[in-house]
Amino acid sequence: MNKKISKIIKTQKFKFRERHVRWNWEKSPASTEDRKFVRYHFVVVDDRFRENKLIQIISNFQNKTIMNYPFDEVRKVEGKFANTNFRYLFVSYDTEYSPKLLNFKKVSENIKRDSDLKERKIGSIESYISKLYE
Repeated sequence: MNKKISKIIKTQKFKFRERHVRWNWEKSPASTEDRKFVRYHFVVVDDRFRENKLIQIISNFQNKTIMNYPFDEVRKVEGKFANTNFRYLFVSYDTEYSPKLLNFKKVSENIKRDSDLKERKIGSIESYISKLYE
């Protein structure tokens, strides 16, 4: 993540009821000894262009390196953000891109890393998302 966006995230208060992106990463269960995968979770909240914002996040990874790794979609859930005009799009991907390459340029300035956005042994990540937004 570049320094400018890092600074914005640290100084700016997250506005939950506005357009935003929540995200987190963790080691993927698909990792092997030979290949290390990262599982990224993104929730894009907007009234439109949610898919385009995810495409931009992926493009930002690919623009940072000459390596070209695939983003394997693990899950995708859409829903209505209660009491707003927004909808949310939750997507998880497995990829070999390092979290150091994560960049939200041209995506959003209202960004939050959510440490609770992760795989669970009890309950599901989907139920966590639905409780947040519905």
